[in-house]
Amino acid sequence: MILLSLIIVLLTSFITYIGVKYMIPFAIKINFVDNPNNRKVHQKPLPMLAGAVFTGVTLIGILLLSWLGYLSMSMTIALILAVVMLSTIGFIDDYYKTKSKEFSPFPRLLVQIMAAFLVVQFGDYVTQLDLPLFGYIELSPVLGKLFTMVWIIFIINIINFMDGLDGLAGGMAGIFSLTFLITSILMDQPVSAMLSALMLGVSIGYLPHNFFPAKIIMGDTGSTLFGFMIGAISIIGAMKTITVITINIPLLILAIPIFDTLFVFLKRIKQGRSIFHADKLHLHHRLLGYGLSQVQVVMLIYILCISTSATAIFILLAIHY
Repeated sequence: MILLSLIIVLLTSFITYIGVKYMIPFAIKINFVDNPNNRKVHQKPLPMLAGAVFTGVTLIGILLLSWLGYLSMSMTIALILAVVMLSTIGFIDDYYKTKSKEFSPFPRLLVQIMAAFLVVQFGDYVTQLDLPLFGYIELSPVLGKLFTMVWIIFIINIINFMDGLDGLAGGMAGIFSLTFLITSILMDQPVSAMLSALMLGVSIGYLPHNFFPAKIIMGDTGSTLFGFMIGAISIIGAMKTITVITINIPLLILAIPIFDTLFVFLKRIKQGRSIFHADKLHLHHRLLGYGLSQVQVVMLIYILCISTSATAIFILLAIHY
């Protein structure tokens, strides 16, 4: 499992790096760029087709894992359909950005619901909880699928919301993917380990082109894909049968974007605005407001994410070893 994971990371990172490199001039040529506005940090138009490379690499990776026997046919079909749907709606959103227009969040949410439904209907979903305060809870198929869908949709959006600075979302996705890779290996979860290795490779291949100053960004196509895959990985692996210990693993790994998103949601509700209303309330915006540079903010958030991820790994090691 470890050797194959390493091979997947190396191959995927190389293919992604080359793909994104050649996508930069192509996106500029067809003017598929994200134009700056008062909510965005970048001051010049940036190519926005890295997400298209992510989609191609991820689909090839899923098919390869299915061919190797790591994914069932039903899970393969569910993941492929979900990735295609999410990438399509993300691409439409990105196209609107090239015209300096806003795309409605409701079609995006509808597609996210459909993608999450595919995972729970043809793949996996949470069937039981063992919570510290409430004890053991057996979930009915309806409640289990609903819980799982809400989780996946939430993770899709928290990754999307964090894509605001050069290298931020891509680096965080890499940290989360690496952590899920480690925890999946420790918990003997080969499927989630292989998928984690796939997304880790995509992140590694992308970051050299995206770290400050960015030459290209992933757009909604990329951030939505990362969010969905990370959410699905946590369900397929660590959260499939949640125990008092393993429920803390994905929650700790994703603690920083989860709490940041919840804070922003509550703030928007308090102000009487839609939770999807774009603003500058997120952690990275507030840190910039304190006078930190983009690189300083990104590195600080990296450190926070690494800290919570390391805590999750130490807990898992302490319990099982």
